[in-house]
Amino acid sequence: MFYINSTSENIVLAKQLHLENMRCYINRKIGAPNCPNNQCLICKSGIRRANNLPKKIEEFFSDPINVEYVIAGEPEDLLLINEEFWKSIFPSYQYTNWKPFFDINNIKNSSAYISNMTSTMFIYIRAVKQIINYDWFIDIDNKYYHAYDLSKTLARNTCTYCNRVYTSTMITRKGKRLMRPTFDHWFPKFQAPLLAMSFHNLIPSCSYCNSSIKGVTDLNLTENTHPYVDTTQLNDFSFSYMYLNNLDEYRIYIKASEFSSVKAYNTLQTLKMNEIYDTHHDELKDLIKIKTYYSDTYIDQIRDLFGKKLSYDEVYRLLFGVEYDSQNFYKKPLSKFKHDILSSLGIKK
Repeated sequence: MFYINSTSENIVLAKQLHLENMRCYINRKIGAPNCPNNQCLICKSGIRRANNLPKKIEEFFSDPINVEYVIAGEPEDLLLINEEFWKSIFPSYQYTNWKPFFDINNIKNSSAYISNMTSTMFIYIRAVKQIINYDWFIDIDNKYYHAYDLSKTLARNTCTYCNRVYTSTMITRKGKRLMRPTFDHWFPKFQAPLLAMSFHNLIPSCSYCNSSIKGVTDLNLTENTHPYVDTTQLNDFSFSYMYLNNLDEYRIYIKASEFSSVKAYNTLQTLKMNEIYDTHHDELKDLIKIKTYYSDTYIDQIRDLFGKKLSYDEVYRLLFGVEYDSQNFYKKPLSKFKHDILSSLGIKK
């Protein structure tokens, strides 16, 4: 798991862009007036008002404070606004007790009382999904505000969860969308449909982590690290390795650091980091081989060849293909892994 700094320029801009566009989209869906910007593509679009919205839904989304919390609230705020919203409709609602019933497939297995309640809830879920419409956001024909717009502004080059895969955004000069990261819903959207378009609930990730590994796993802020919340998560673990003589092979594993936490351990276990990194034996062997020919002055010698025009970090990146500064690990795949292994081999400042 890799920390996303909410104060960095790209993230601040992406959050503002997301809020402005989703605010206008929601206003279109509830029939509210257009925003003051005459050039707003969403307000000028043919996006239609949602039909047959319950009164409580319209009242909730007509309040700009509610909309801002839903779209741009911090992760803890998202849980609060989600609970307040459903409690305003179902006073007995509690997220932990009700989340199984957000899965429509489970309704038929519930008691008669809960079935009646969830039948009513289904009406509200359907209404929420008309307004908080993730399918519209990722629709390739959407020309107004798209997942590509968000991912391009975020500029996260590797998966937030594993740092193994490039997640760059590519749009051609003619505007054709070619590739982007997937967005994992940290709070699963089928259990929290109100949060399906919340900025801090859209985690740029690779398809492996999003679909194959994490999927709809229900994480929580008490027991798991969140990319936008836990600032020390890169220090909470480190990669190491061992050689197994009896098997004549290496094993890569994650070890606890002095800053390790239960939250980090739980999250790394959930994301199967030990298992997926234990596939990178070739990279490990290359790093060990480098150590054979490496000297403590090697990087300085390379810098001398370029007349000291390159910094230590730049030479490190050129030699090993990864970032040295932990704040930049997200830019290159395997940066954290290679940094930790190289450090254990004595290749560091």
